[in-house]
Amino acid sequence: MVLSAFYWSYWITELPGGLVAQRFGGCRVLGFGVLLAGLLNLAFPLACRAHYGTAAMLRAIQGLALGVTWPATHALSAHWIPSTERSKFMTTYHGSAVGTALTYPLSGILMATLDWQYVFYMTGCLTLIWYAFWLYLIYDSPAQHPRISNAERKYLERAIGETVTSHKSPPLRTPWTSILLSGPFWAVLFASQGLMWGTITLSMQLPTYFKNVYMLDIKTNGFVSGIPELSKFAFGLAFSTTMDFMLRNEYLSITAVRKISVATSEFIPAVLLVVLGFLGSGSSTVAVVFLALSYAVGGASSSGSLPNIVDLSPNFAGTLLGIIKTLTLIPGVLSPNAVSLLNSSFGSVDCWFYVFITTAVIYMLCGTLFMFLGSGNVQPWNQPQFKELPVAKDSSQPHKES
Repeated sequence: MVLSAFYWSYWITELPGGLVAQRFGGCRVLGFGVLLAGLLNLAFPLACRAHYGTAAMLRAIQGLALGVTWPATHALSAHWIPSTERSKFMTTYHGSAVGTALTYPLSGILMATLDWQYVFYMTGCLTLIWYAFWLYLIYDSPAQHPRISNAERKYLERAIGETVTSHKSPPLRTPWTSILLSGPFWAVLFASQGLMWGTITLSMQLPTYFKNVYMLDIKTNGFVSGIPELSKFAFGLAFSTTMDFMLRNEYLSITAVRKISVATSEFIPAVLLVVLGFLGSGSSTVAVVFLALSYAVGGASSSGSLPNIVDLSPNFAGTLLGIIKTLTLIPGVLSPNAVSLLNSSFGSVDCWFYVFITTAVIYMLCGTLFMFLGSGNVQPWNQPQFKELPVAKDSSQPHKES
């Protein structure tokens, strides 16, 4: 209950966060959300002592605060990152994997040497330090940054061009109808949902898996659980650098890059999880290797579904991601409950076969849809001149939809 409480509310601020960031810029939106979550971490031990329901409520508030982060980051990246550098930049989204990889072993050490509540004090204090740097370093666009060189600002403005409008321009009306009728949008939505199901399931459940199946102690569990997370960032950085090189030198089209990346990040993990499911509980080393490989190739999403949202519509990237991330309510709430149900039905060891097979099937279905409908091209409804208008009375004359 406490684990899933975060996702009860996480989806609520996804779309509003994207809309607000689209209108006012993502810098303040993202900064405040992370700051609030960090402050609540400092209060979390007290909430746990009061009642598990209080702890769940605090987790739900953290979900509200952090729901804005990815949509706000997408809104920022649309103003800062040219398309030929977008894959590599999206690797920073796997900072969450690095954070998890570092937090697992540090948490194990803190709990073994001090007490469990120091885990939350540590992460809360680190967030406050991060926020100070964020306020000093980050601005909504190159034009607003006081310390950027003229050469860099002109390069970014020329490279990004007119695909995104300034925050000072009149607000754009979001073309809801065109978005919901767009095949490429539905393709990236499903690819993102498949990826999120796998990420949430594995990141939440790895410590439980290693504890129940291989009986690892808390310090060893922390280090072992962090290995797959760290491998994701490392692979994502190398893979995205390669994809950006291929794109920049026109060896591959942007659509080809996105489809290769989605196939890598969803089909390969699916195969690895199926194999791991059939191998059972023989060796913890084999399990770590397979999960590390599965996580690692998942880092290809930094060149696949993540940047594809900005590809389709730089102007509405925050809003698109808000819609997509809103639907993480589905894997965020269903996944921990599904694992709990499988655990009660098949036992704490045998249930993992079904967890891995279910995750693999979802990966395959969502990735396959992207292969058919996915695109890396800017969609017509990104342009500001596309306004939502009623159908023209003279049906013989063409009219622009939103």
